[in-house]
Amino acid sequence: MNAIDFRELPFSSKASICWSFLWRGLAITIASSLAGALLGGIAGALLGFALNMSGVPQSSAMSLIQIVGGLLGLACGVFFLSVYVRWLLSAQLGKFKLLLVNAAEI
Repeated sequence: MNAIDFRELPFSSKASICWSFLWRGLAITIASSLAGALLGGIAGALLGFALNMSGVPQSSAMSLIQIVGGLLGLACGVFFLSVYVRWLLSAQLGKFKLLLVNAAEI
């Protein structure tokens, strides 16, 4: 297995690799945004309803809902980042494939 310098590749190979990263990144961004919004909306509605029924003041409830929504958004982002990395490592990028090797062996 030979290491290849990206700078030495022909333009068509560079474009193919960049396109592979770009469209997968866009797909993951859209999926992460939709999942975060959906989970945040559902959790916010349920939490807001429960807090309202228990008599928690609206200002306190809103703060708690924002914190929970932010944490759910963070969790979705981390999850989809791991999906993106696994996807890139298993995908063929043009005529190439990413492989992990021990840096000490290079």
